[in-house]
Amino acid sequence: MSYTAMGFTEFGGPEVFRKMELELQPPNPNQVKIRVEYTSVNFADVKARKGEYSISGPPYIPGLDFLGIVTEAGSERGAHLVGKRVIGFGDTGSYGSEVLASLDLVFEIPDSISSTTAAASPLLLGTTYALLNKNQGLKPGQNLLIHAAAGGIGLTSVQIGRQMGAKSIIGLVSRKSKSDAVLKMGADHVIVTEENPNYSQIIKELIPEGIDYILNSAAGDTFSQDLELLNPHGQLVVFGMASGKPGVVTSDQLHQSSRTIAGFSFGHLRRTNPAAARELFLKALPLLTDGKVAFDQITEFSLYDVSKAHAAIESRETVGKLLLRP
Repeated sequence: MSYTAMGFTEFGGPEVFRKMELELQPPNPNQVKIRVEYTSVNFADVKARKGEYSISGPPYIPGLDFLGIVTEAGSERGAHLVGKRVIGFGDTGSYGSEVLASLDLVFEIPDSISSTTAAASPLLLGTTYALLNKNQGLKPGQNLLIHAAAGGIGLTSVQIGRQMGAKSIIGLVSRKSKSDAVLKMGADHVIVTEENPNYSQIIKELIPEGIDYILNSAAGDTFSQDLELLNPHGQLVVFGMASGKPGVVTSDQLHQSSRTIAGFSFGHLRRTNPAAARELFLKALPLLTDGKVAFDQITEFSLYDVSKAHAAIESRETVGKLLLRP
């Protein structure tokens, strides 16, 4: 049977998206088919649309995570999920009315959790939990600095960082209009980098004892300022390159102070070791089901307005998570 998707046949700007009628293969023994109720917009989708990120095609159908109802199982192993409400990560692009997903990467979700909250959670929850537990992880009483703090990962990091006992949480945002959302989630300080590009000097005045843990999705020139702030034995976890440039560090900036720079990609973990990704996500899931993390900064678009959603996320005007509704 055919299903409807929003995809493209050539790389480019948001305008390349087209409505398509495509065939979805039956699920294999390790998969289920899901009727999509929501999918989300991630920067990885933007990079895929520009040809900067691995994606199969053409036609190219982006989309990483979803909320939906399981309609078909490829084997008895997944039969118990048919009719169940699940969140998860697709084996096929989720910008469509249906998606195939591995049984390792599908998770039942209670009806008590709203559809938008559930739909916003998969990539944010899994990624953020992993970032804050990388290597030795964030410890109670440590100071935490978060780049792009008004984005989905940023707002989730503020909340989980507070749950983990961070002493002071400092969020960096590009524009002043984003500050209130970050403070509402529990940050102690917000710095607007558009107004204060030399943010390290301000943080030294606010937190003279220094920063112990940094989440950096910008890289590029931010590395030099982050290393001015990072305490001995501190950790900088990099998970993106929004600036378009890699961060550069020399070994003497690390070994003399026992500092660590670590990288993380939840997408790479899902692709190369789905069982480990499942184990990690199951550890993070109680933060959602127990109500310890909220996803209330959400903007909805129709799936068929995906071009507008991509233009919005690239404008850097958005706060929180963008969802698409088929």
